[in-house]
Amino acid sequence: MRNLFVATLLLGTSLTMLQADAQEAKTAAPSDTMAAPVTANDLYREMRIQAGQYAAQNRHQVLVGDFTCDDINDQIVGWVDRDNPEGPFFDVLMVTRHNGQLHSEFKQIPFAQSEQYALCIDDKTAPPVMSWQVNDPEYIRDVIGNGDLCNIAVRVDDFMCDAPQFFWSEKPDESGEHWMFFRN
Repeated sequence: MRNLFVATLLLGTSLTMLQADAQEAKTAAPSDTMAAPVTANDLYREMRIQAGQYAAQNRHQVLVGDFTCDDINDQIVGWVDRDNPEGPFFDVLMVTRHNGQLHSEFKQIPFAQSEQYALCIDDKTAPPVMSWQVNDPEYIRDVIGNGDLCNIAVRVDDFMCDAPQFFWSEKPDESGEHWMFFRN
């Protein structure tokens, strides 16, 4: 009889805790849908839309992390595009959820051209390396000149010249883009 009492007491306590967890999950659900991270499906859908149906078939590298300083994972993909009639480019697609909506921006970085953001060499044996770099807010303000940018940079490095970097700005530029270019 004593074991039955203990079992009933434990069951009652467990049910109360489960109900509290369920209630907490219900109240947390609306904000969770607003703060959903970018998924692989989101990334490849945007890759197909922004760069064509065959873009995902290129050898590519993916970075996953919070690149917009909103505590939600974003995804960035890069690959060498040799199909462009203007020459080879390193294509970068940045995908985030901005204010709960999927948002992507596509950048094409040329090789061995006169643009400031061009990479120096197209090494056919190895593509440029994408990485992320966390910077001090003082560096963002004093060196880059815009303290409002996210302090996390996406770097594209061919190890031959300065690495182009892209920073997220909550406020878009005049063309509507949020990813700002900087060359170190």
